[in-house]
Amino acid sequence: MAGYRKHEAQEWAWQNLKGQWTTLVTPFTPDNRVDTEGLRSNVRHVQSLGVRGGGCTWNMGEFWSLTEAERRLVMDTVADEAAGHWLIGAHVTDTSLRESIALAEHAENRGFDLLIIAPSYMVTKTEDQVVEFVRQVADSTDLAMMFYNSPQFGITISPQGLKRICAIPNVVGVKEASFNQQISIETHLLVGRDAIISTPDEWIFHKAQELGFRQQVMFANTSDWRFDTPLHNYYVQFIEKATAGDLDIDFYNRHLKDIKALSDKWWGSTMKKTNGCLPVSMCKAWGEMMGMAGGSVRAPLTDLTVEEKSGLWRELEPLIPRPSTAREPQREVIHARPHAPWLNGNREPGRHLDLGGSGMMLLVSAQNKAEALEADRGGADIIDLKNLQEALVGSAHPSLVREVREVIPPHKHVSVTLGVVPNQPGTVAMAVHAATMMDATSVKVGFQVADYETAVEVLRESRAAIGDAETKLIGSLFADNLLFDGGLDPHLMVQLAKDGECDGFLIDTLTKDGRNLFDFMPEPVLRDMVMEAKAAGLSTALSGHLKLENLDELARINPDIVGVRGAVCSSGERDRAVAWEAVAYFKEQLDLRKSGQIDVRAPVGATHNGNGNSNGNGHQNGSGWTVIDGRGKNCAGVIAALSRQMEYDRTSFIEAILHDALNIYDVIYWTEQAGHKLLTQRKENDGTLRVLIQPFGNGR
Repeated sequence: MAGYRKHEAQEWAWQNLKGQWTTLVTPFTPDNRVDTEGLRSNVRHVQSLGVRGGGCTWNMGEFWSLTEAERRLVMDTVADEAAGHWLIGAHVTDTSLRESIALAEHAENRGFDLLIIAPSYMVTKTEDQVVEFVRQVADSTDLAMMFYNSPQFGITISPQGLKRICAIPNVVGVKEASFNQQISIETHLLVGRDAIISTPDEWIFHKAQELGFRQQVMFANTSDWRFDTPLHNYYVQFIEKATAGDLDIDFYNRHLKDIKALSDKWWGSTMKKTNGCLPVSMCKAWGEMMGMAGGSVRAPLTDLTVEEKSGLWRELEPLIPRPSTAREPQREVIHARPHAPWLNGNREPGRHLDLGGSGMMLLVSAQNKAEALEADRGGADIIDLKNLQEALVGSAHPSLVREVREVIPPHKHVSVTLGVVPNQPGTVAMAVHAATMMDATSVKVGFQVADYETAVEVLRESRAAIGDAETKLIGSLFADNLLFDGGLDPHLMVQLAKDGECDGFLIDTLTKDGRNLFDFMPEPVLRDMVMEAKAAGLSTALSGHLKLENLDELARINPDIVGVRGAVCSSGERDRAVAWEAVAYFKEQLDLRKSGQIDVRAPVGATHNGNGNSNGNGHQNGSGWTVIDGRGKNCAGVIAALSRQMEYDRTSFIEAILHDALNIYDVIYWTEQAGHKLLTQRKENDGTLRVLIQPFGNGR
């Protein structure tokens, strides 16, 4: 929240507009509404990259497609998520001067730190008109304003015109995005001593070094969330150094040169395709591949085609930064690794999946291409292909897998079930290999009547058949196995997944007589199994005729994945087609529990209400203090990070930063079950909870 007066705006800007600022897209739901939860997730994601601040409803935020109410909704959501702890800017340009002034007033009232303004883009055809338009908006607000110089608004202002605009008292600088290098350079030289000039591309730092000026802020672009991950924020690191005057060319060439070249290629080709429009569709698709919420663009823009998205993914995937053996500078905060479905904690992810954020994800079973598209449209995180005609959990035909993989974007998760497999390791391994060749992101191998040793052998041979491919191996047992003579005990699932070298497990049911998962395995048993698996870094999935009324039980267990079919069919029956509206509603109800808006537990006891009896100095008894940042991460990733930390260091206190309500419950439960001590809980203004944990054996 701005803490300066109008006459102090320029001084405030020199002090605060530094380093990397981001540009946020406006994510949309499948039915074309503003995705506020996705927007919140995006804010948390870019914050985890180390970005100094961000702007909303800018060109990249499709402000021109938003209603007045939607623009305010986006502002309100960003302001609420930033909660005064992260610098934010709002774009207030409109064809109506009165509306621009009203938007500026709304942003100021909601605690935004600054505004960005551009030409009114309809009748502002001269520089005099632009200067007067900006002056009238600036007169109406105390907030600092950056001017946006871009041909997207129908006029490009000269360096001399920009100097006039920056003479307006609270206009503190220019985002110089004219795509004309000469204008950028001249503006830096002419205006840069009096106002903040930012060209949103890295080439400007080379010219600054050559000509003797300095750009102190990258205000603002999408490169942070398109190039970086929370564990490897190379772009943000580069910009932070460059804006401080340290241009590290070797660092850039080592970590960023190739992905920037790819960005330039796709940026240019997408703009050419649209005759010069900003490539919002490309950036949204790219962002989804990096874990951001995006959705479609609004008309008259059009999304990238399936073929274009496939091509982008093939070129991008090898360039996504991943852990290497080379020693890199370490960040102070330990981030829990994003825990993709079926990701074994001992292996790094083979692909970066668009999984819609942290907490439970929704898997929808489909038996044909049309159902797969319905599931995708409804927002399913995972589409699972099976053949209901062959068996209740039968294997999909290879032709269906190929068809669905062709129409579902490659960064989306498409799993394949092999159903109940025979006790023949070679036969099953061949089927697993085939699923791998068809680019299934995971393959499930289920056992009904089998002895434990044979099941382990089948899974290990399946692991060998996958080799170095990216497909994840999922072991599966059925909660009702004990109804069958010789059925493999489902309570052995966690150990079987470990011994069988799986990436995760699924517990399902075979009988479809109205009974479901909880009729065979009670909630406490499933919860303990899921928690044990999370501590081992295994992904966890539960299925078995689950319905909406089971969501509270599932939320208390908090598996990584909830699998359904009948609950999202048009009539609630398994033999009716999957309907996207039913998928969207189930996903909405699941998300309400993830966010804590629907409380699935009784009020927590006195030891869990944030009023612990610690005096705040407990960490002085240990030898250190470690932070686990679990925002935007699946619970398995958080629990695995906590477990690994405890394994090698029981002297340091651990502070876990959590956001997802269900993950918070799980961490508290894990702490108590493992014998550690929960010292304090502190709720922050941004909705996160910080819990301080004293490891068992430290001072006790």
